[in-house]
Amino acid sequence: MVPGWYRSALNTIVFTGAGLLILLSIAALIWLSIHIFPALLPFIVATFISFMIEPMVNVLQFKFKLSRALATGFSMLVVFGGLGTILVLLIIKLVAELISLSASLPQITREVRLYIEQFIPAVRGFYGDLPLEVVHGLQDAVRNLGKMLQSLVEIAVTSLLTFLSWVPGTVVLVIVTLLATYFITKDRQAIAGFWRRILPSPYGDKSLKVIHEVLHAFWGYLKAQSILVTITIIISTIGLYMVGSEYAITLGLVVGLFDIIPVLGPATLFVPMVIWFFVIGDIALSIKLAILYLIILVVRQLLEARVVAANLGLHPLATLIAMYAGLKLMGFIGLVLGPILLIAVQASFKAGNILQKVK
Repeated sequence: MVPGWYRSALNTIVFTGAGLLILLSIAALIWLSIHIFPALLPFIVATFISFMIEPMVNVLQFKFKLSRALATGFSMLVVFGGLGTILVLLIIKLVAELISLSASLPQITREVRLYIEQFIPAVRGFYGDLPLEVVHGLQDAVRNLGKMLQSLVEIAVTSLLTFLSWVPGTVVLVIVTLLATYFITKDRQAIAGFWRRILPSPYGDKSLKVIHEVLHAFWGYLKAQSILVTITIIISTIGLYMVGSEYAITLGLVVGLFDIIPVLGPATLFVPMVIWFFVIGDIALSIKLAILYLIILVVRQLLEARVVAANLGLHPLATLIAMYAGLKLMGFIGLVLGPILLIAVQASFKAGNILQKVK
């Protein structure tokens, strides 16, 4: 008879080994994702774009009787040509606004510093005589404020120009992605048939269903987020133009950027602006910005439930965790890939449940 202590020790060893094996598997998966993902990136993007333009290709092929190759080429021309034109025009306008903002920033910082320096005596009168160390610290912070704002704008301009400088270096990546998109879309049925021949039945069909479900989830998530962020950017830009902002596009894009991040949202930019213009005495502009923020908030809340319900959504906490984990593991690109990988896992489980029901 096996002693009880021996069975207990054996169970502990087995459970410990299983836990270590799981951790090693997760570490290996992360390592493979980091090192292999860049090599597969053009083909992953091409697969997703192919899935995205497939409805347009089907319409051109079956309704307008175009060949599969011609329908694929025309769809890619419309999608990439339209998006490319919009992106180029947007970047040109954004660079112009950032350069203008950088040139006028010294005047803005002087005004900000003047208001804050006038505010310090009021604080001293309200709280009594502050220690000289505190006063000197506030004055130093005011003097450094202009340099900090100047640095932020310079960083924004430099980052944008650096991004533009990457364009020549990414020509090969773009060409490979375009070619892969074309061939994956044009020969979709042939590729699917080849995949079914490689994997024994019924795993070929089941794996294709899982891939389709994952891609459908990707598209649903990106479509929902794109609709909400685009609406936020449009309302912000138009509203800022109406209140007289010279940098409406730049600020509108910043609002859209914050809108992508859960918890933060447009309030990250609007609340400080409302408070600042109220403090300096521009009550009318402060009220206009507050109204604009409320409009954005109400419109987004009304549309979010419908848009997310119509597509595949995630809880904001789950999205925040996925973005933070992606940032730590894969850098800046992880902010985008984190939620997408979480969507993939969720879609895989959903597809697995569907397949179990089919059985």
